[in-house]
Amino acid sequence: MIQTDDNTLLHVEGLTTYFGKGPGLVKAVDGVSFTVPRGKTVGLVGESGSGKTTVGRTLLRLIPATGGTVTFDGHDVFSLPRAELRRLRQRMQIIFQDPASSLNPRMTVGNIVAEPLQVHFNMSRLDRRYRVGELLERVGLSAEYINRYPHEFSGGQRQRIGIARALASGPDFIVCDEPVSALDVSIQAQILNLLSDLQDEFGLSYLFIAHNLAVVEHFADTVAVMTRGKIVEMADRDTLYENPQHDYTKMLLSAVPSIDPANKKLHARLKT
Repeated sequence: MIQTDDNTLLHVEGLTTYFGKGPGLVKAVDGVSFTVPRGKTVGLVGESGSGKTTVGRTLLRLIPATGGTVTFDGHDVFSLPRAELRRLRQRMQIIFQDPASSLNPRMTVGNIVAEPLQVHFNMSRLDRRYRVGELLERVGLSAEYINRYPHEFSGGQRQRIGIARALASGPDFIVCDEPVSALDVSIQAQILNLLSDLQDEFGLSYLFIAHNLAVVEHFADTVAVMTRGKIVEMADRDTLYENPQHDYTKMLLSAVPSIDPANKKLHARLKT
């Protein structure tokens, strides 16, 4: 066990993830550090290719890290043996960007949501079925959908299924990997409200990955802006939106659409 602040659930220090070798070396993540407090949301924002998704998958050990440390509730994630990592993964889950490709089309909704229950808990088949029904209803779906297949649902409904699956193991921390970017704007608001309600109910901590600063404006407590594998600015939400410091942050904010003509955002260009 590593001694950490009681309020800190996840601490990432100097995280690096490189792909390839020699002239083809890609520094997808290059020395990233941040902390996720218990029950809070850190927004990680950047354009496509900035490395933000690689950060989320590396800290969960879905992608091997090149260097750095990840400490989850006092445990060094990268040094854990397989058996201990399996137990820890019960508390660390992910919601994927594309709800269509992240759900096995050959499995029923019931089997998809029940998978974490089978892996982490000794439950009877009947108990699992009952729990799956509870989870589906908690995310705004009917328990009667348990025998249906993913293709029978809309994009927003599929993402709710993905959220139910992430909740099944009873996690403390969830990586939300652009969970609303593939959805219509009206559905995005519904999913964000659901995630916020679940956070309040279960005390969840989120790393919320997005390419649009507008998505995390009213959702994240702290916002980190990432480009070219590095975090270039990080601040509490209000400070970052009211007084951005880095040119890249200003550029992202200037790209956020506004229906208020009086709202004169700074039109900045990224300096190269």
